[in-house]
Amino acid sequence: MFDVRLHQNEKLLKMFRQTELVLIKHGAVVFLLIYFPWFFLIKYDLDKKFRSALFIWTALVLIYGLYKFFLWMLNVYLITNQRLIIVGYHNLFGKTVTETPLSHIANIGYSTKNFFYSLFNSGNINIQVMAMNQQMILKNVKHPEKIKDFIWQNLPSHFSHPMPGNHLNSINP
Repeated sequence: MFDVRLHQNEKLLKMFRQTELVLIKHGAVVFLLIYFPWFFLIKYDLDKKFRSALFIWTALVLIYGLYKFFLWMLNVYLITNQRLIIVGYHNLFGKTVTETPLSHIANIGYSTKNFFYSLFNSGNINIQVMAMNQQMILKNVKHPEKIKDFIWQNLPSHFSHPMPGNHLNSINP
């Protein structure tokens, strides 16, 4: 199911995925969908009458939770010594793979969504690719600044970019 073939002489440098924070919403939904039926049926002493339906419901909700976790595990961002690859699964059978040679990366930036993501040092990395109308976005990653710097540092040597903070040293007064 998860299959990305590397080119000859290509090495995987780093693999990462979205932060676990994206699972909080799905975890809360699973908890509420299990908790409330059990709570009310036990409270009104109906759990014995609807026991089989309650177990089936609980099993279905747990399967939903495992499905969301499995999709989270399959969605990855890969950085090789030649390419940046985004593997995105929309469901178990529908996936999108977007890739670009590292030499085509023109600009990289990052952003955080809100206080919660800033608190846990997570955000999006926006990558501008030459000859591409849209940016490649690495969504909800941990330590976006470190990953951005890692990509800059691994660009091909013939295509050098100034590292953040170094541009001031190259300006002549």
